[in-house]
Amino acid sequence: MKPVRIGIMIGSDSDLKQCIGGFEYLKMSAKDGRAQVPVVITNSIHRNTDEVIGNLAEFTEDVDVWIIGAGMANHLTGTADAILRYRMGEMRVPVIGVAFQGKTPEQTQAAIMSILQVPGTQVIFDDYVGHIGFYRACKRAIEGNFPAIKAVQDKPIKIRTLEDALETAKSLEKEVK
Repeated sequence: MKPVRIGIMIGSDSDLKQCIGGFEYLKMSAKDGRAQVPVVITNSIHRNTDEVIGNLAEFTEDVDVWIIGAGMANHLTGTADAILRYRMGEMRVPVIGVAFQGKTPEQTQAAIMSILQVPGTQVIFDDYVGHIGFYRACKRAIEGNFPAIKAVQDKPIKIRTLEDALETAKSLEKEVK
């Protein structure tokens, strides 16, 4: 059996301490031939947008699944999924999302909601929160059995004048009532 190639991308080195158990599990799994981890990347979608896109483009060919996580304002996970699907047309590699625990329950909840509330996301998220969630995500990556990635359709871009935007907004407001 071929080892599962797992790429890992996290938003901040401060999240690394929540990865220790999962990293140890992956190291043992690599020794017994079940997994390979070609790359572990720290990059912030907020501060390193071009690099995130570049890293996904460079390393996705070398992985079978991505584990992508961040804390607080976790835009990395959903944005990486969108880049893979919409920009790169990548329909082979699933994304398992992890919400790293913050310093407060509100920060942790924000990380969770930042994964769950992305329109059209295909991120796999099964309560993968904090260090236990990262460990469970690593196990899931090796176990596989992911849902099929659905073909995506671009959403139309509309460029309007202020007057046209106001007119459209008012007509939409009437439809809601």
